[in-house]
Amino acid sequence: MRILENIAYGLMGLVFACLAFILACVVNPDIGVWVGALLQPADEEEVQVDTSNKYYVEVPDWDYIYGNSEETDSHDVESEENSSSGLGDMITNAVTGISDAIAELEATEVDNPADNDVTVEDVANAADAMVDVLKGKGIHVVVESDDNKTKAEDTVSSDGSDNAEAVAYAPGVPVGKSGYAAFDPEIIELDDEGLARQAINSVDYGDLGEGLTFDSQFYPYYNMLSEEGKSLYRQIYANTRALNPAFRPVQQVTMDTMQMIIMSVVLDHPELFWLDTTFYQEYDYQGVAVKLRLRYYDKIKDIPSANSQFLAAADQIVAGASGLPDDLSKEVYIHNLLAEKLNYKHNPLDQSAYSAIVGNDTVCAGYAKAFQYLMQRLGVPTYLCAGYAGQMHAWNIIKLGDNYYNVDVTWDDQDPTVYDYFNLSDRDNYNHKRMYNSVYLPACNEGVFIAVAD
Repeated sequence: MRILENIAYGLMGLVFACLAFILACVVNPDIGVWVGALLQPADEEEVQVDTSNKYYVEVPDWDYIYGNSEETDSHDVESEENSSSGLGDMITNAVTGISDAIAELEATEVDNPADNDVTVEDVANAADAMVDVLKGKGIHVVVESDDNKTKAEDTVSSDGSDNAEAVAYAPGVPVGKSGYAAFDPEIIELDDEGLARQAINSVDYGDLGEGLTFDSQFYPYYNMLSEEGKSLYRQIYANTRALNPAFRPVQQVTMDTMQMIIMSVVLDHPELFWLDTTFYQEYDYQGVAVKLRLRYYDKIKDIPSANSQFLAAADQIVAGASGLPDDLSKEVYIHNLLAEKLNYKHNPLDQSAYSAIVGNDTVCAGYAKAFQYLMQRLGVPTYLCAGYAGQMHAWNIIKLGDNYYNVDVTWDDQDPTVYDYFNLSDRDNYNHKRMYNSVYLPACNEGVFIAVAD
């Protein structure tokens, strides 16, 4: 009993203490502030981190790479990303929904289905209709090449009805024909100055490429660079030609800068087909490249012999087009030859022009590099353009007269060959987005289409 009485008195005392405190705070509010400060935990002391032995890689120095800078409207970029994300989510949800519906219907056994019951066939037909819309089926546009004026041709829509009103340009979008592989560098991080010095002393500069020049009409990526960048470009080009895989960079630049310069060499020179799209880099504690190791395709056992095959095959193709009367005729010839010759198929060399000129199986990188090389051989300025078209993708920009045009032989390689992506303006080529230094290639403001009967 006494224990219970003690507990009761204790609780009553606590209640009275609380009431007294509340009354005191009402009379003098500073008491509450003072008590709150006492109850607040002390701030932890800020831990000082010793960064004297920490080393970081710098961000890309775009001014150094290109010799200029461009400001981007962050609001526009954000809007575009949100729009792209929304569209992507919508398509993904639609495909997922159709797939789930088919799976559910297939798992449902109905002995006597009613006329209005939804079947697997109904869902599949709906899916086919969506694909037809995305591919632009039922719309065909013929353009007169003489005066570059468009005219509508009577068309048949996907449901078989006449549709003479369809005049919009709506090329089909091939599925799964975007296989460009960007660089995938392996960065070897050196922990101290001794290791960096060891890496530097293990190689020399190799071939500096002194005296080399690259015409801006045919090698745009070289001419985007600063003078320091050009010297590195010449060194990388010369050492690749000499089959020297490892050398010391003639200029000290960051990892990202080095990667962009190597990419410039690859985009300008499809004839260096033995250069793989991956490479090793070693850098010192200041975050700059001190040693560069290129990677050549393992599948090419004898590069000089393979180069002879490559040149012989290219000579034969070029000979067939060299007598044609104008650049457009030569372009059509090479476009059609590649589309008829090649099969879209992955293989270990599919990022090279070799796979498309000597071989017959390749992906978009092979199509675009072969087209670039052959048109360059014919004296027509043609560039490799890297970017995004649902996936990483490669296509070309060609100069005819005073204008530049987009050409995508990969997507035109249908059965039969089409001209949906032949000589388009940037506006009509809206589903191709340039990336990397390809954004600095000339704008394509005109569009000249070829009239082709079905």
